[in-house]
Amino acid sequence: MDFTFKNISEFNDFFKDEKTCYEFLETQRWNGVPVCPHCATAKKPYTVKARGKFIDIPSYRCSERACSLPFTVRTGSIFEGSKVELRKWFQASYEISISKKGISSVELATRIGVSQKTAWFINHRLRAMLTETAPELLTGTIEVDETFVGGLEKNKHISEKVKRSKISRKLDEKIVTPKTMVLGILQRDGKVRTFVVPNRQADVLNPIMRANVETDSRIISDALASYVELRKDYNHISIKHTVGDYRTKGDEHTNNIEGYWSILKRGIIGTFHFVSPQHLQRYCDEFAHHYNTRTTTTQEKFLAAIKNAHGNRLKYRDLTPNQPKKKATLK
Repeated sequence: MDFTFKNISEFNDFFKDEKTCYEFLETQRWNGVPVCPHCATAKKPYTVKARGKFIDIPSYRCSERACSLPFTVRTGSIFEGSKVELRKWFQASYEISISKKGISSVELATRIGVSQKTAWFINHRLRAMLTETAPELLTGTIEVDETFVGGLEKNKHISEKVKRSKISRKLDEKIVTPKTMVLGILQRDGKVRTFVVPNRQADVLNPIMRANVETDSRIISDALASYVELRKDYNHISIKHTVGDYRTKGDEHTNNIEGYWSILKRGIIGTFHFVSPQHLQRYCDEFAHHYNTRTTTTQEKFLAAIKNAHGNRLKYRDLTPNQPKKKATLK
């Protein structure tokens, strides 16, 4: 299947109907040979004749007697259980791939023709798809920093503002803070990873560092005391920003990770305006994905996203755990 496009118009011309989208997804996921997502058998499945509006959609039933479950290429992917056309899912994937600063649910709803609520759900499923599934350890020169992410204090309703006397840079679980803390780990000329953390104490930050950075790498950070323990396993260099030191010797600085914070914050404030702490990690993963794929083409980004679509299904009830469940009513 010849797959080339340069813009959204050519993209929509290529994915002109549902049948084309299903065939394309089958090629990317199964290489044309259906595999049962329930039992993973590669035995040739039975073809099920679809009815009504699904007549052109390839449907199957597992030929393994112990399984015998029906499935389509959507099963076991982020597209499973969704009533939204696959064509609209593909367009949403393309839109999020080309939007370096993200795309709001209101804007996405307008572009693909769904409700804002549906677009919000699609956006979060796509963000889950963009998360690295098997990340390699970062190595070489690593820049580490923490930042606070959240709305501007002056823009908040008076009931949500935190009094200046309660705002402190000494982050402690007992101290009220107006924003959410994010830890950033950036490999020079490489990838960045971000993690929403409750505080910047050593028992929180250091396990994340050891899980993501190869031993003996050179780590450059500010003078936060929590990083002192890293000197046991890494070549750790501290930059004392409090005394005006932003570059000590040669390339010993944290300018790259601080520049990345500007990208993240401008994107969140400019595009989404407000992000709840509950969902912030997925937004951070989206911006990290855009940064990590900055040298790839839009077409390559879209293909990588589609290939990562299976096994990342996010259910609506998991996104909104605090919402009361609808009670069944008798008629």
